[in-house]
Amino acid sequence: MVAAALLLLAPSAFGFELTGWMYAPEQLPIDFYMTDYLEDSLPQEIDPETERYYQENVAIKMFCNWHWTPYCDEALPSRWVTDYQYEDANCAIFDYEYQGVNPGNEGENPSDGMVKFYWDDPKDAHASGVNAVTISRADYTNYVKRVGATKIYGVVPGNDIVFNNDIDWGTTEEIESGCSGDVRGVEATGTHEVGHLLGMAHSCEQDDSCSSNALQNATMYWSGGPCATDRNSINDDDVSGITALYGPFVRFNIITENEDSTAVSGKAPLEVCFELEAEDDTLDEITGVEWAFGDGETSTELEPCHTFETQGQFTINATFSGVSDSCGDWAHTQRELGIVLVCGEPVPGFELLPVSGLTYQTLNQTVVDTYGCVDGLTWEVFKGGSASGEPLFSYNSWSPKFVFEEEGEYTVRLTAVGPGGESSVENVIEINKTRSCSTSSGTSAGFGAGILALAGLLLRRRR
Repeated sequence: MVAAALLLLAPSAFGFELTGWMYAPEQLPIDFYMTDYLEDSLPQEIDPETERYYQENVAIKMFCNWHWTPYCDEALPSRWVTDYQYEDANCAIFDYEYQGVNPGNEGENPSDGMVKFYWDDPKDAHASGVNAVTISRADYTNYVKRVGATKIYGVVPGNDIVFNNDIDWGTTEEIESGCSGDVRGVEATGTHEVGHLLGMAHSCEQDDSCSSNALQNATMYWSGGPCATDRNSINDDDVSGITALYGPFVRFNIITENEDSTAVSGKAPLEVCFELEAEDDTLDEITGVEWAFGDGETSTELEPCHTFETQGQFTINATFSGVSDSCGDWAHTQRELGIVLVCGEPVPGFELLPVSGLTYQTLNQTVVDTYGCVDGLTWEVFKGGSASGEPLFSYNSWSPKFVFEEEGEYTVRLTAVGPGGESSVENVIEINKTRSCSTSSGTSAGFGAGILALAGLLLRRRR
């Protein structure tokens, strides 16, 4: 069976991503095994309390770091329960149980229908060049709808986690007592890989622009450094993602005429209304919502409407809290970056600067201080002192160059269009080969401002 490719199907507004698969309730608890190879950079002795090797105990701990169950208290060494129990996703309801050693085939990674931990990187290929890799297989005929993802599929049993045995691995206790060199935390790496096995993708990929500390510090961040144990413990972003798969989860949508729209824009003042989406009885479990609309205003209504009075791009945060029979109190925050764009009517302006002969360069001074509030420009050139009849020529670029066929009086009209409406400005220009008179539209922005505006529009188009 071929390993399934990662499907990043969660809305981009969430920091976390989902792979597109999960364990369905009938597949729980997740039974997992370990092959009979002991990584030689890790302890080789049997723990007298659990009567298991360290590698077996830490594999259990990797699951417990995501969702601590009574099984963790029973299965793990008591000192780990006391000293190394972290905050977990208490409302991500899934069970798991270690089933012991099951020999693996050296040099292979067979699809044997078992979830296995490999410490020897079969074929020296699966984890080559990385710390570890998760090989997950999804059943694309078994579709389970989950809030926060376009589609989620059930898992075909047989996921494997493969560690690179060329790495110098260290235990959490060893690293925290003193660490140097390129020692890698096996618990942090394994907790990351179990996240993949459960259905989580990366909070940020290698080439993404990822400035948020919440995403960089997530266990599911794409990379981790040496001598680190901080990613043993999942953070709020990880909790939101795993809860979207296995627990009560709510998300909000903006009510728009276009059901496919994930954002809204319009002229100030702009009223925006929000609705909630959840599965099963989760909406009935909500005990409170705290909204922050990005303009300094807040609300505690369940599904509020809010009027944005000023121009700008606004990020919406909603923190949901509730009580569930299965997990008690729960809470999570949804953040949608810049999904509300409020604009005033565009303010176009320009000058014409002589270049040589009958060639003139436009200097666009249209106000673009809010990204997205100008999304269309039209230049029209008319013969004579008014913008009447058909234009001689027109352009849709930011700052075009005009070549006139003869001297004389011309009218240039610039029309700017955006969510706030449409506005035009006209200048009458006397074109002469020997001298030129340029007339501005009344805006005072100089050449530097025009260049900055041009750069701003070009950036918008490239995105």
